[in-house]
Amino acid sequence: MNDNAPAFQQTEYMVNISEAAPVGTSILTLSATDADTGSNAHVLFHVEPHPSVPDDASLFYIDAERGLLLVRQGLDREQAAQLKFVVVASNAGIPSLSSSVVVTVNVADVNDNSPTFDQTAYEASISDRAARGQFVIAVHASDDDVSDRRRLTYAVVDGNVRQAFAVDSETGVMRTANVGRRLAANVQGAYMLNVSASDGVFTAFTRVKIVVERSNSFTPVFSQSVFDADVTEKQPAGVSVTTVSATDGDDGVYGDVTYSIIGEDADELFAIDSQTGEVASVFVFIVLLSHHTVVWVVLSLLCVIYFVCFLFVSLYGYRFLSGGKR
Repeated sequence: MNDNAPAFQQTEYMVNISEAAPVGTSILTLSATDADTGSNAHVLFHVEPHPSVPDDASLFYIDAERGLLLVRQGLDREQAAQLKFVVVASNAGIPSLSSSVVVTVNVADVNDNSPTFDQTAYEASISDRAARGQFVIAVHASDDDVSDRRRLTYAVVDGNVRQAFAVDSETGVMRTANVGRRLAANVQGAYMLNVSASDGVFTAFTRVKIVVERSNSFTPVFSQSVFDADVTEKQPAGVSVTTVSATDGDDGVYGDVTYSIIGEDADELFAIDSQTGEVASVFVFIVLLSHHTVVWVVLSLLCVIYFVCFLFVSLYGYRFLSGGKR
């Protein structure tokens, strides 16, 4: 009489296996006993899906007679770290009786993935006056392998002319290392660095473009300390008087020179082209002698004549009146 169902030795099973385990690897042997006799005690095994993760059962196969559990398909720790399915033990009685147990498989990680940078390329800019140790940019890579995420190391492998920059091997933070004239001396004004991230087996690469922005380092210098110019009477307005010129040692926009006139009187009488430095008159210059000026000159002359006469009389008038006697 078939009145007993097969009984597993454990209420549940848990096993660990590497994700690198090849197909056909045996991971566990299950056993169950039946208290009945004859064919009613003959136990067969099969795998059924677990309600919460029905797809996991397809990854495994069990030998019906021996209860030997085998890997049926390749495992991937990055897809599923833990797998669950049900193993059912049934006897050959009519009707058949069965019992089941849950099998949990923990998939161990192996280094089978390459690191991946968050961006295929990075770009940053920095002043040519940047101090040593100044932050430039941070690169970041990730690894699907859990065991390798904290083991990634970063390095600059190419393009680091004169070792101008350094990257923190653990954090990916990039800073200036060799600054001053060497930093500004890059011919193209930009560094193209090749940065790597390695998990010890696999390596990924990304490009980092660092643009060196020129700073305003020089003051414009005039070609002469003094510019002489003559303005003729009745010279028409707008006629060029002279042209001043200055140069600046900076590159780019910082090397562009613009001109202006400073002074309340000068900027009312003259105008300067801000780009060329050409100076031109604003008014027509006319020399005028006013009525008041003429009167002042005449009075001045009369005063001089009077003084001369007074001096003459003082010196020679007495001798003339006395007939030359003293």
